[in-house]
Amino acid sequence: MSGTLDRTLNGRVGIVTGAGPGIGRATALAFAQDGADVAVAARRPEPLEALAREIADKTGKRILAIPCDITDLDSCTALVDRTVAELGRVDVLVNVATSGFPRQRLVDFDWSSYDRSVQLNVVGTMKVCGEAAKKMVATGGGSIINIGTLSSTAVMAKNAEYSSTKLAMVAMSKTMAREMGRDNIRVNIVTPGFTTGEGLTELFEKMGQGTGKTVEEMSAQMAETTELKRHVDPEDIAEACLYLGSGRARNVTGIELHVTAGALIV
Repeated sequence: MSGTLDRTLNGRVGIVTGAGPGIGRATALAFAQDGADVAVAARRPEPLEALAREIADKTGKRILAIPCDITDLDSCTALVDRTVAELGRVDVLVNVATSGFPRQRLVDFDWSSYDRSVQLNVVGTMKVCGEAAKKMVATGGGSIINIGTLSSTAVMAKNAEYSSTKLAMVAMSKTMAREMGRDNIRVNIVTPGFTTGEGLTELFEKMGQGTGKTVEEMSAQMAETTELKRHVDPEDIAEACLYLGSGRARNVTGIELHVTAGALIV
C-alpha cells in the first residue's frame, strides 16, 4: 500500500481469516463495500462459500472463498498464495480466526486444548502474517490487523488459555510492526469489547445460570459496566479494521485499538 492518503480500498485486495458470522463477516463486507476484492477464509467450506456469494451479490466485488485451517501451516501458506494467484495481490490482512476454549483454572488445565489455542492464536496467526508480509513487500507495503481480546488486559479468572495466547499474539504484532515498518507494512491490533452475536448470547446464558438472571438481564448488567452503557456490534470492529487497513491510517502502526464502548480505559 502506498504512502499516499488513499481514502478507500478501491483496487486493493484483502484477506479475512475466521470469516464466519460476526466480526469476520462484517469486516469482509465492509472491505468489499469500500472497493476491495476479498478472500474469505474459514474451516467449513459450505458456509464460507455462501458468505462469499452473499458479499459478491451485495457489492459486485470478487469474493474468493478459501477453506483454511490456521493451525495447519501449509494451509496458511496456501491461503496467501491462492489469494495472490487469483486476485493478483494482497494489501490488507485481518486475522479474526480464533476458537472456543474451556474456562478452567491453571491447576486443572487441559493441555491438549491449550496446545490448539497456541497453534491457532499464536503460531498459525504468525505464519499467515509472515506469508502475507512477503507478498506485501513486493507491491510496496500493506496493512496487517490482528483481533485481540479485552481479557488480555482486564484479566479474568479461569481465562488463562485465551488471555495468554492472545497476549502473545499482541506481542508478536508489535514486534512485527518494528520489523516491517521500513517495508511500509503496518501492523496493528483491534481489541473488541463485548460484541453482539451468538457468542455473547451464550456467554450471558452461562453467566446467568449461577445467578438466576435471564440473558436480557445479564446483558443489561454488563452494558452498565461500560462508560457508553452499551455493547459493541461487529460492524464497529469492521469500521476500525477499515480505518487501519486504508491509507487513512498510513502513519498508524504498532498500536492496540480498543473498541469497547469504554469497558476499559487505561
